[in-house]
Amino acid sequence: MATKSKTTSDSGNVDETPNGFAGLNGVHAPSLEALQNGIERAVEMNKENVEAFVESMSAATRGLEVISGESLTFVKQVFNESMKAGKALMAVKSPQEFMTMHSDYSRSVFDQIVNQATKVNDLGMTTLKSAYAPINERATSLAKAVQKSRAF
Repeated sequence: MATKSKTTSDSGNVDETPNGFAGLNGVHAPSLEALQNGIERAVEMNKENVEAFVESMSAATRGLEVISGESLTFVKQVFNESMKAGKALMAVKSPQEFMTMHSDYSRSVFDQIVNQATKVNDLGMTTLKSAYAPINERATSLAKAVQKSRAF
């Protein structure tokens, strides 16, 4: 319910006008409508931003789960191979055989580590791309909205 204020003009007449938004009703209808549309669009964009953020964090979480699972599998594999290599090294008959086995095992482990690092790097880049995609879409949408609003 709008309240009315009473003002007295210089001529002594009393003017009753509604206060608040009711006083603006019909006076600046196009401006109020534009303001309301702007507020609604801002609320909608904020909702879309939150959804994009949640989607981005979900993609990052899924990627980190894949990377951690891959890393755990690799560590188990290397540990099991090192146990086998240790047993084999203990069973050698000569220093030459020991050095050959140790050298082969060391080279093998180094190659595995390099391959694993490459694999984890690729998984990380894929995770970053999929996590960044929703935020990138929102930034592009915002830039288009700003350009569109500047056209007026």
